[in-house]
Amino acid sequence: MMGEIELVLSKLPVPKSNRYIRRKGGRVFKPPRITNWEVRAVWELKQQYTGEPIDYEISVDITLILPNRRKRDIDNMLKSLWDVMEKAGIIKNDNLIYEVHTIKKIEKGKEGVIIKINRFQPP
Repeated sequence: MMGEIELVLSKLPVPKSNRYIRRKGGRVFKPPRITNWEVRAVWELKQQYTGEPIDYEISVDITLILPNRRKRDIDNMLKSLWDVMEKAGIIKNDNLIYEVHTIKKIEKGKEGVIIKINRFQPP
């Protein structure tokens, strides 16, 4: 039985929504803003977690620290987060996430993400 894994990202996820992936000459690509966030997030996660990818059902607690009250869509940010957690080798697949608890917290001038991972305990 593993204990809680806590990971921290210094930047908020760039939301994953179709308007960010633009077509240029029929090709689909990610704008630099998304690619840069993903590369940084994967690097930060790999610095904090060196174990094997998690391959069992998990429960995830996410705290999104927002610098201001600008409207942000939680579900699109979470999709980006799951992708980098997979790319960084934290989880084998995001279909192993059985429970999610997300909080938006506003701290003027600060931003980031706190991720807490535990083994999923069915009710």
